[in-house]
Amino acid sequence: MTRMQAVLLYVAIGATAVIGTGTARAADAQSALKYDLYACQRPVWPAAALAQHASGTTTLELRIHEQGYLLDARVTGSAGRADLDEAALDSTRGCTYHAVVSTGDAPGGWLKTQFKWSYNGTFAAPDASLLAATKAQASGGDPAAQNRLGTWYERGTHVKTDLVQAALWYERAARAGNAHAQNNLGVLSLRGAGVPRDRQKATWWYAQAAAQGHGWAQANLAWSYQHGLGNDLDPELATYWLTQAADGGLPDAQVRLGTMLMRSAVNDDERHTAAGWLARAAAQDDPSGLYLLGRTYELGLGNAQDDVEAAALYRKALGRSDGRAETALGALLDTLRAQPQADDEAALLYERAMGARHATAFYRYGLLLEQRGEEALAVALYQHAAAQRNCDAVLRYVQLRPAVLVADPRDSHPPHWAQRQRWCSTDPALQPRFE
Repeated sequence: MTRMQAVLLYVAIGATAVIGTGTARAADAQSALKYDLYACQRPVWPAAALAQHASGTTTLELRIHEQGYLLDARVTGSAGRADLDEAALDSTRGCTYHAVVSTGDAPGGWLKTQFKWSYNGTFAAPDASLLAATKAQASGGDPAAQNRLGTWYERGTHVKTDLVQAALWYERAARAGNAHAQNNLGVLSLRGAGVPRDRQKATWWYAQAAAQGHGWAQANLAWSYQHGLGNDLDPELATYWLTQAADGGLPDAQVRLGTMLMRSAVNDDERHTAAGWLARAAAQDDPSGLYLLGRTYELGLGNAQDDVEAAALYRKALGRSDGRAETALGALLDTLRAQPQADDEAALLYERAMGARHATAFYRYGLLLEQRGEEALAVALYQHAAAQRNCDAVLRYVQLRPAVLVADPRDSHPPHWAQRQRWCSTDPALQPRFE
């Protein structure tokens, strides 16, 4: 995770689709709507609403065509802001409603849903006296105050968000040797936010801060060398700086290093070393560290195979791993390798993970529905997972719907499902890996 992503998490907001239960039948069109909305692109928060930390609930009604596209949508309950309501409507327009169509209910009637807008960041009320004092210190040449003021302009704390001003204050502090500002300026330079995009300059600023022991700068510099962002592709330097950041205690670097080493490991000693870095991140309650350490126990990679320990680690990461822990725990439960703590817990976990748009959860829940005789709805979920490049879902969908591979002999362009099937069978980039 770069510092840029940390800032985005700081202002993270959620638009969660909440669907009525409909009937008790799993394949009811109203209840099936949620599976389609889980797969849809999430609404984009309007900038003005985000800056004002607006919240509220938009209630919509949708009409779906029998082929799965949206016929009409209307707002029946406003969030109190037209921009939030329009963003909710926009998010429904590009969806394909496979699950609704799969129920066999005649589409065309109005289906209901809600989007709950909730600002999850920490809101600091503007403090005029603190702002004035910090500006005076920054103008007087205090690098720490300059970096702090840059951060406020970047995040919209005490002042209106202004990335140009953020970059100006970061640069003053960076040139005075402030490592935090050097890293922050590197992030803005990489993004082209407030300053022209310049990957070489970003790498140079990361290097200045990394030399001073700044953990995030070391991790960011490693990323630059790993991907050649400053035209300096150097795997050895990437590993060196990532190890420096990880050894300094940065959980994100420990996770990245452990994952990288696990993927390249060729023997048990190397896998054990990789698992050790993941364990260090997990010891700091890092969600990715907990989840990936659980994977080492589930798969017996670097640790003795232990489903009980894997399940315990997944439970600690629930709600914090973008659906990965929910999906992994659900798989242990529905294959009877772990003990449930609630009725139908695997299904509930998969639904939570689908809400986070985790592709494997759509596939796993499809398998569960197939076992329960809901094949049509399962196929719809495989389609959603396949659209997110899940190869297991592609292959299962083709098995259940072989007709999608049939092409006219005169057609020089094979069907897209045939292409996907071939990619999933031959492209190494699409093969399963440690993650």
